[in-house]
Amino acid sequence: MTEPAEHRLSITTGELASMLGGDLVGPADVRLAGIEALSSAGPTDLSFVRSSAYAKDAAASNAGALLVARGIELPETTKPVIFVDNPDQALVGLLKGLRAQRLGDEPSGIHSTAVIDPGASVHATATVGPNAVIERGVTIGAHTRIDAGAVVLVGCVIGERCRIGANVVIGGEGFGYITDKATGTHTHLPHVGIVVIEDDVEIGPGTCIDRAKFAATRIGQGTKIDNLCQIGHNVIVGKNCIICGLVGIGGSAVIEDNVVIGGQTGLADNITIGKGAQLAARGGIVSDIPAGGIYVGSPARERSQAFREFAALKRLADPKRKKPSS
Repeated sequence: MTEPAEHRLSITTGELASMLGGDLVGPADVRLAGIEALSSAGPTDLSFVRSSAYAKDAAASNAGALLVARGIELPETTKPVIFVDNPDQALVGLLKGLRAQRLGDEPSGIHSTAVIDPGASVHATATVGPNAVIERGVTIGAHTRIDAGAVVLVGCVIGERCRIGANVVIGGEGFGYITDKATGTHTHLPHVGIVVIEDDVEIGPGTCIDRAKFAATRIGQGTKIDNLCQIGHNVIVGKNCIICGLVGIGGSAVIEDNVVIGGQTGLADNITIGKGAQLAARGGIVSDIPAGGIYVGSPARERSQAFREFAALKRLADPKRKKPSS
């Protein structure tokens, strides 16, 4: 399907270099209509080179122009090349402009269908989307965006410049029960704490963050949470963490700063993940992880140990493997 004309870029290499503060080598009048990876770029597309490892691919690419990190030497090419300090950062500004061109400016203010309790405090610069619900005692900081259908329940606090995705639920009841051993029945424990979302946090659509039993479930400044995650009561997530889609974190777990958690990973309750640790996708984390550790598998093991085990299992399963002599 052909992309609609209004969804394409329309900028010359000279205009782009000026916009990005880059140094242009080559013609300034090549008009660009899209942004693509090196392997799929065509003559009207801009592509980018982050490291020297892609220099040969860049020269062989059909891209109309290249955005290249300063200091990278490319094979001789007739393509226009724009040198910038950081291609990824340069692309942020370009993509923001393209997004506005394609989708228009994001709506602002309070949508007429939003439901906001009179006892909530919503900063004048915040945005609340269609059918969002903001309950009593909630505080929402400056320049924060609450997207369509999101629910922020009683007493929760959201800082400045946050993005709360569509249908997110912040402050739902924690999953805590007392079980009667004689009858097997489960009695829910009331949760009277709150959720605190610090500044510059982004939370993807469909994610749920439970309120604390006491005190606060907390998400640290700068943390980014993907879609459809579950964060249990009294969890503490540190600053600048990355939590990918479909992650589930059990109650009272502590995730220290700069942790990366791969998609579909499950974390048991009451464990601590040390600063800077990396947890591979689909992991099962049942005990503490040390700072800086890289863990793989379910149950998770330190990466080198896990890979040795994987290799040993592969050898055992090899039909050509010689059986030990009796």
